[in-house]
Amino acid sequence: MQVDLAQFLTIIEDESVIIIDARPSTALMLGYVPNSIHITPLTAKYAIAMDIIRKDSPLVFILDQSIAAETLAYFTKAEFTGIKGYLEGGFATWAADKRVDLIIDVEVDELAMDIPFDEYLMVLDCRTEADFDKSHIKNSVSLPLADMGDPGSMSELDEHFNIYILTENGDNSTLAASLLKKQGIHNIRIVLGGWEAVQSLKEKFSFEVTKVKPVSDEDILLN
Repeated sequence: MQVDLAQFLTIIEDESVIIIDARPSTALMLGYVPNSIHITPLTAKYAIAMDIIRKDSPLVFILDQSIAAETLAYFTKAEFTGIKGYLEGGFATWAADKRVDLIIDVEVDELAMDIPFDEYLMVLDCRTEADFDKSHIKNSVSLPLADMGDPGSMSELDEHFNIYILTENGDNSTLAASLLKKQGIHNIRIVLGGWEAVQSLKEKFSFEVTKVKPVSDEDILLN
């Protein structure tokens, strides 16, 4: 069901309603509706597993007009029962009259150049904890994507950090970025290509592994 801008604004007055931007990442990077979350048919399963959205969550959509019907059909077929509609004219309708938000992306070589000169730079590694423990950029911070459904996981991040988001291959970076921005954390960039891109330029980075505490006899007895 299409809704005009006035109807859309009325719908999102209800704070329980989740704005889903289901456009491709390339479109999202040109601007998006503030407080929306980037979830596409390809990333919906992650959002459900993270408990960001549920099958009965009230949802309203920003869609790519060229694939609006098939995108909405996916969510309908997946039995999302709380769909309230999608904005007629898509993001262009919003941008013509309302404030937009932006997500900045950087190439991996720019990250490598920035690290030595920015004391407030934070690499936020959103891979799994196991992958982080095996190897990560020195001094980076682990925040697995799976934990980002809990706003409390972001409580130690604030605006004085220059946050660079790193995922496995970059595919989920915009999901992570939109979640951070929804929590009021805006000084962020996503690293294109993610960890895979870092590995392609590994000579430009310093790496470390997480030291696992050895299991003592006392630990064994306590367990």
